[in-house]
Amino acid sequence: MYRYLIIEGKKSIEDQLNLLISIFSEFIQIKHTECLDKQIIFEYEQETDVSFLDVILNISADTYHDLRIYVSHVFDQKSEMLKHQAFIMSKLLLIPFNKYTYLDDKTILKAHLDALNDEIKHFILKKYANDLIMHETIKVYLESNQNMVIAAKKLYVHRNTLIQRIDKFHQVTGFDLKNFYDAFLIYHFIK
Repeated sequence: MYRYLIIEGKKSIEDQLNLLISIFSEFIQIKHTECLDKQIIFEYEQETDVSFLDVILNISADTYHDLRIYVSHVFDQKSEMLKHQAFIMSKLLLIPFNKYTYLDDKTILKAHLDALNDEIKHFILKKYANDLIMHETIKVYLESNQNMVIAAKKLYVHRNTLIQRIDKFHQVTGFDLKNFYDAFLIYHFIK
């Protein structure tokens, strides 16, 4: 299981590297660090329930640096994570710095809703990008007003099968279709 954070500043933040490592190492076990001029990338593996938004807001206030943070979802393989990381870094360039302090895949999708393409689709939906059965399942579930019983009948599957599909989609992508905001983004994306 692999994850990463990208901490980005308006100006160079290389001089803040040691401070950021000491702060974030209290919440996550940093496996690898990469320092670019305006970005610092931390790779880690474990889950944490720390609010990275609160952490970055406090650091910004204490250091007088304008910072924002991107928090990735989970990846099974390091190669997938590195590919995703390169993609996200290219998309961060297109999002105005002051628009968001905290970014994740949901924020990236929201910021690019008007410019959806296959590349974004692949990185958001991951292994479900071309899975027509999952697309149909999601579409029917959401068009059934997120009612499991009605959607299962329309799909001719057992309700538990539908629940497992929806839960697996959430595990893989980080988008919870039971949450209105996530459901809205994904529905707009696959319709």
